[in-house]
Amino acid sequence: MRSDRTWPWPEDRLTYHNALIPEALLAAGEGTGSVDYIETGLDLLEWLIRRETLDGKLSVTPSGGRGPNDPQPAFDQQPIEVAGLAAACSRAWHLTNDDHWLDSLALTTAWFRGHNDAGLQMYDGESHGGFDGLHPSAVNQNQGAESTISMVSTLQHEHLLTKRV
Repeated sequence: MRSDRTWPWPEDRLTYHNALIPEALLAAGEGTGSVDYIETGLDLLEWLIRRETLDGKLSVTPSGGRGPNDPQPAFDQQPIEVAGLAAACSRAWHLTNDDHWLDSLALTTAWFRGHNDAGLQMYDGESHGGFDGLHPSAVNQNQGAESTISMVSTLQHEHLLTKRV
């Protein structure tokens, strides 16, 4: 990992499904017993959540990516970014029992429910499909499998963890 505390990310830009990196480090740490992997994963996840939060809500990396000096909010935000954060926060909570990760998980479900940069619900109430992207004043009405699975997965993490707490 980089030693730059302002941009510790292993790449020059955030791109696609970013939370997979810290989640993979957490899983590797859990599987191997490596405290270093776990600590690095938790640090990267915390940094990513701070980087992708604006005014108390998620403002995730758009489809074009985001660099160190790119402004927020930016669009076309994708549900897979949110689902990745939910999975990583869930794993972080399981490893630490720190309620901070539940608070971060709550940001992910809130994003789908409309607490996002556009203030729009990210799923169709009739079909229960997840919308494909968040734009400044509209959602992409397509409801592809990746977006729907991302929404269901995020809500499942919330459901399973709130039952355990």
